[in-house]
Amino acid sequence: MIPRRTFLKWSTAAGAVLAPAVTARAASAMPPGVDALLVDTGYGPAPHTAARVLTFAGDVTRVWFEELDPRWRRPGFVLAGITGSDTLFVLENLARQHGRAIVYQSALGTADARGVTPVSWVIAPIHPSMLA
Repeated sequence: MIPRRTFLKWSTAAGAVLAPAVTARAASAMPPGVDALLVDTGYGPAPHTAARVLTFAGDVTRVWFEELDPRWRRPGFVLAGITGSDTLFVLENLARQHGRAIVYQSALGTADARGVTPVSWVIAPIHPSMLA
């Protein structure tokens, strides 16, 4: 289980990073526990941050195969992101298979014509006892 203090730090950072109007504040808001930031460039430019920034434009498949799957096969690796709710749905299911879960998420706007909402989120490893 993630300590409340850590959860609150991630929550604050993710909320500050996620709206395109505040991406400039991302560098100062990213907590030390986040290893990488995943950004769908369709929702705004990737901020400059101390964490590694992974970008994609609509299709997260390449990032999944080249970056996330190999990293999620090892212990650790906390990922924050700014994506659409459709991408988050896919990542949530892939994360569960690797002992990770969404520990924070927040809508950044309203759904578009496809029903996709921009969201900020954090996916982190969870204790095995938390897996259903």
